[in-house]
Amino acid sequence: MWEGARENSGSMEFAGVVRRYKKMLSEEQIGFFDVSDFEHIVEYYIDKNQLTNALQACEIALSQHPHSFLVKIKKAQVLLGQLKVDKAIDLLKILAEIENTNPEVMFMLGSCYSIQGVETKAYNYYQKAEKFSFDDRDEMLYNIGAVYVQNAEYQRAVHFLEKAYNENPKNDSVLYDLAYCYDKMGNDENSIRCYNEYLDLDPFAESAWYNLGIIYTRREEYDKAIESYDFALAIDENYASAIFNKANTLSSIEKYSEALPLYFSYLRFDKNSSDARVYIAECYFQLEEYSKSYAYYKQAIQLDAKNADGWYGAGIVLMVEENLTESLVYLKKAIKLDDNCADFWNAFGKVNASLDNYEEALIAFRKSVEIEGTNPDFWISFADFFYHYDQTALAIQTLFQAENTVSEKENAQLLYKLSGYLTENGNIQLARIYLKKALNINFPMHSELFLDFPGLKSRRWIKKLISQFAMKNNFS
Repeated sequence: MWEGARENSGSMEFAGVVRRYKKMLSEEQIGFFDVSDFEHIVEYYIDKNQLTNALQACEIALSQHPHSFLVKIKKAQVLLGQLKVDKAIDLLKILAEIENTNPEVMFMLGSCYSIQGVETKAYNYYQKAEKFSFDDRDEMLYNIGAVYVQNAEYQRAVHFLEKAYNENPKNDSVLYDLAYCYDKMGNDENSIRCYNEYLDLDPFAESAWYNLGIIYTRREEYDKAIESYDFALAIDENYASAIFNKANTLSSIEKYSEALPLYFSYLRFDKNSSDARVYIAECYFQLEEYSKSYAYYKQAIQLDAKNADGWYGAGIVLMVEENLTESLVYLKKAIKLDDNCADFWNAFGKVNASLDNYEEALIAFRKSVEIEGTNPDFWISFADFFYHYDQTALAIQTLFQAENTVSEKENAQLLYKLSGYLTENGNIQLARIYLKKALNINFPMHSELFLDFPGLKSRRWIKKLISQFAMKNNFS
């Protein structure tokens, strides 16, 4: 009881000091305040981000207490906040001559040089601030780390934040920033560990749950991601970003019917979101509700005519519905807005091929593999284009070229296709080699060979090779 009463009394006294100071200014009188009073007054203005008023209070304080080290530190803090870095450095250097082991002075000098981009000096002063910190050492280390976080220098931030953590593992600010830095550095395991430790201290921190959700989504641990977003939404049901990300995660695992109501819920907070409508349209497309899909793609581009994904999506719906001439119009617009998207060029190639626009299709397919040569789907589309025009040799040549750019892990589909082309072209010996390669990479995918080339089911050497491979590798 006594502690609470004393704290409340101090708060009332502090408010009284500020009122008395403001009255003095308004009446243009001179009143005396002790150093601790001025400290409260300056802090009051700093908290309100009224730095001009804070600097004025420092000047009045120095007129009454010209030798006060504390007031001079406050003035340096205000100058630093105003980004008057040269003036702050001049004052701090004078203070450093008086107290060359003062950690606060060393920290502010480090911050000044950090702002100026003189990183070596900044780091040296931060090290001195660390060396001379004894009381609240974890807070000083945290403050140094926080500067590096703000400057996106995550490796250096972690150096100081880890030390702060070792000083005080229960400092929630340290844990949060450590988790954030590890996330930015791609160190998911440590980031998850720190967020979980942070949540042990503050289980109602919705932003920490949300950040965990992002990491789990990136790791394709979708159940954990959804659980994390659910915790964030249990704390704050109006957490718009968590709603949106949960919808995206559900969409990623093809739970489109569950994702849709969340996207609609998100629109309550961002009713003019063009991107949300694109995602809604995509869900409807995957559910084969093409008229709804097209309607939402149209809404997206009406809200934002520069939304390339909206134009592309509408073009794909029209392509599926075999409205090819109109599809071309939308795909052309998408490419005009973003000519470096391989998906756009690939779709444009397919529509042109269907319309028998050979040259336009050729240019489009070639462009798609130039942009994203590691994607086997684009190479296969390109090869299929040649095959459709009875240019099997060119289809084979295209897939030979693809073999050099597509990773072996992604190669199976491409190799099955290549084996089929070679077989139809009479190159049985080479076809056998590529079929063996494909079977070794992904045996179950061999069924796609017969989907693409149904006539090959009757080839005895193919059936025999698949059967031998299955027996040797215990495939049932």
